[in-house]
Parts: sequence; structure tokens; C-alpha cells
Amino acid sequence: MAETTEPLLSITGLRSAYGPIEVLHGIDLTVREGEIVSLVGANGAGKTTLMRCISGVQPIKAGAIRLAGEDIARRPDHARASLGIAHSPEGRQIFGDLSVSENLALGGYHRRDALGPDMEEVYRLFPILRDKSALPAGGLSGGQQQMLAIGRAIMGRPRLLLLDEPSMGLAPVLVDQVFAVVKSLRDRGVTLLMVEQNAYAALSIADRGYVMEQGEITLSGLASELIADPRIREAYLGA
Repeated sequence: MAETTEPLLSITGLRSAYGPIEVLHGIDLTVREGEIVSLVGANGAGKTTLMRCISGVQPIKAGAIRLAGEDIARRPDHARASLGIAHSPEGRQIFGDLSVSENLALGGYHRRDALGPDMEEVYRLFPILRDKSALPAGGLSGGQQQMLAIGRAIMGRPRLLLLDEPSMGLAPVLVDQVFAVVKSLRDRGVTLLMVEQNAYAALSIADRGYVMEQGEITLSGLASELIADPRIREAYLGA
């Protein structure tokens, strides 16, 4: 993929902490328009914290987060959503007492145009959500809740979609479905940054990848090169 002069997302020198404990130590990362970039690493590496920093949920200590060249590091989370960043968080975080359709509508809360066409698109991607659209979201299975969380993020018409562990807890057949949807979103022009413990599946559909260990980026490159790297194969691919 040809490089553009300005990445859609550019992170430089990013540091973040929980209280006195620094957990991100000078992260540098870029995502270009139209890419899927996968971020892999063990539990506790700092991947989810990085996603929370990008979406504005987690404050940063130092560094820059630029979206299309504009530093958004001090902007609140709702302002970043309006700029086109959507976050499907780890653990889904749906509203169980609201219906499926109401959860989806919340994904487009910052929009002023009609939500109907995008909701139809979500139902096309995940037909089971149409069947259950009027039911409380809390009654969905784990896999269906994951589909709903991704669908809710899509409703924001994001320029940049952050997916945190989209395959967590899913049966293999649903994992395949979710990753097929991720690829289709890229084909529609959505740029994606994805955190995923299923390193092989994540890198198989990605353009590029980063490896995080203990709050630092330790490796990066084309996804195809990372899959073939003996260090990655031993640590994350079970080879």
C-alpha cells in the first residue's frame, strides 16, 4: 500500500499512567487512510489503555495524538467522536436495559442526519440484530452483544474505527463472521485500528501490525512480515 503524506492517525511520544504508575512509555504509531492495523501483545501490555487514550477516555501524561494532522490529545471524548473516531471497547459495554435498536441509535448520537440507512447497513452485516431489534440488549448472547457493540460503533460513520478484542469469547464460526465484517468495512473505506489476542487472525486481515510489550512498541511492520517473523510465531502464534 502506498504511503500518504499525512497519516490519518499519528501518535508520537505517548505516555499515560494510572495514578503514579506509568503504563505507556513513549508510544509511536501511525495508521494510514484505508488501512487495517492490528495491535497484538499479551494481557497487560497496554493495548487497551492505548485505545482508551486515542478515544479520549484515558488521559495522557505526554505526547501527541493527531487525526489528519490535528492534535486532538486535549480534546474530550465526545469531540473526538464528532471528528470521526468510534470505539468498540473491550467487554462490549452495551446498555442491557435498552433495546438493540436503541443501542444502535446511541452510536449516532452526535449526528444530525437520518440514522435509518446506517441501521439498515448494520442489520445487513449482522442479520440476527434485525431479528432481535426490539428486544433488550441484555438478553443477547455474548456473540450477539459483540456484533451489537461493533454495529453501534459503525453507526457513528467513523473515519477511524477502534476495535478492542472483537473476537473475545466468541465461537469460531462467529470469529470468522466478525473478521469478515472487519474486512468489508475496510473495503468500504473505513480505517481500522484493532487490538486482538488472536494474533494470527488479526494479522491475517491486516495491512500492518505493531507488537506491544509492557507499555512499549517492540516490533512493527507489514502484517505478512510479522506473521513470518520467528519471534512472533513463537510468542503469539503457538509455533
